[in-house]
Amino acid sequence: MNQHFVSLVTEKNIHNLTSLWTLAGNAARQYFQQAGFNYCLVPGSEWPNRIWLNNPADTDTIRTIADVIKNAPVPLTVSYWGHTQQNLHPVFEQLGFSIKSEQTGMSLKLEKAYEQLNRLNLVRVTTPEQAAAWDALYPLSFGYRIAADILNKTREEVQYYLVYHQQEAMGTAIVHETGNLVGIHGVGIVPAYRKQGFAEEVMAMLLNSALAQQKEMATLQSSAMGKNIYLKLGFAEDFKMTNYQLK
Repeated sequence: MNQHFVSLVTEKNIHNLTSLWTLAGNAARQYFQQAGFNYCLVPGSEWPNRIWLNNPADTDTIRTIADVIKNAPVPLTVSYWGHTQQNLHPVFEQLGFSIKSEQTGMSLKLEKAYEQLNRLNLVRVTTPEQAAAWDALYPLSFGYRIAADILNKTREEVQYYLVYHQQEAMGTAIVHETGNLVGIHGVGIVPAYRKQGFAEEVMAMLLNSALAQQKEMATLQSSAMGKNIYLKLGFAEDFKMTNYQLK
């Protein structure tokens, strides 16, 4: 795969992710654009509460970001893709940041349908009651909360799904479409239902749905725990995403 295509795919992946954060920030009227970076925060929610860099960005940009974090009403995480002209990883360390988590940006060209075992149902969130159920379920998989208020304010633009096994809600998923691309986020199965292939089944359902809508590509950002699932489905690793917090 040539470098130009990789960088274009990476660009589309990052755009899908940051536009999702932007939607959530705008819904709370808490999205801000600064020289060198953007950020959004949602009081009462642990997500997105995120800062991300634009190009160009430099040491002074990171200093300004540190000041923003110190004065913010909620903890903010900085996401960095190594996409700036200057390598800023050493700068983050020098200015008192530590690595909170690392993720891998991945992509898949949608060309074939996946086998579905038909054990699960995906129900799109369309009511406040469903949003509240989703809000309660999500932290069981991920350990942090996305407030129901965000779902209620953005569910026309973003697809939030409850995953059911028989009559039991036991998982979540988020689908955010940008152009001919579908971004898959927040696929989580609660601990009691893990190691039964349910996450793979949710992914197969979402990918088949995207294929049926003639989408060309799927993207996501994977933790180390989930990466093997996505590699087995045919996703390629495109870039590393480092999430920093101020010590």
